[in-house]
Amino acid sequence: ERTMTLTDGDVSVPGVDPVTDVSYDSGVEADFAARFGSLDLDWDLVREPEPLEAGASVAIPDFAFDYAYADFRAYFEIMGFWTPEYVEKKLGQLDAIDDAELLVAVDESLGVGEAVEARDHRAIPYSGTVRVKDVRDALRRYEADLVAETAAGLPGELTPEADVVTIETLADEYGVSEAVIEDKAFPEHERVGRTLVRPAVLESLGEELETGMSLEAAEAVLGARGIEDSSATLSRLGYRVEWEGLSGGTLRAVG
Repeated sequence: ERTMTLTDGDVSVPGVDPVTDVSYDSGVEADFAARFGSLDLDWDLVREPEPLEAGASVAIPDFAFDYAYADFRAYFEIMGFWTPEYVEKKLGQLDAIDDAELLVAVDESLGVGEAVEARDHRAIPYSGTVRVKDVRDALRRYEADLVAETAAGLPGELTPEADVVTIETLADEYGVSEAVIEDKAFPEHERVGRTLVRPAVLESLGEELETGMSLEAAEAVLGARGIEDSSATLSRLGYRVEWEGLSGGTLRAVG
């Protein structure tokens, strides 16, 4: 087992202030980071994480993906349009990396996707730009197992104290992803859209709302109970919204 220890003196230059802005080696990396960061996913993108042992040397992947609800990290390398010599060197490094989950986006022009797969790393082909969807699909392979592991730590049935609570709020309370909460049963609540509501609250709302009421007034009634998803709730209670030009919506009974 090899251990590499770095101190501040190894990574700093005397008399030079540290760089705080994130920089990228290529436009492909910068473009991917911007698009991935704009998504609301359960993964945090880390630029140039810790080095990975690669035989007698080390490799620093371009990125790492940290799962928000478990101690799990997958690394991500982008193999762009490089010289044959550099590609061969990189493949040698990949061959020497063990005990790390590594995704590799490979420029299709290199023709080394199969070589990457042969080294037990997931190859993601791209041309021009790395498609975020392809990377997202690759991460789902890990996410399915991670969700199952965190879900196993919770009972099959959950009974929130609040009369009304969103799935997002409940997931935050338990420190798990929303996907974990979605698979649970709620014997004391009914799921209405992305909100859990006690039947008694729905019954009371059914008595307060009536056909002909303005949408604004109806949303005020729902808001007083802590319900923000008016569309799903009104549908559950048997109402639709009839729009009358710019004057606003009016509740109408369905059927």
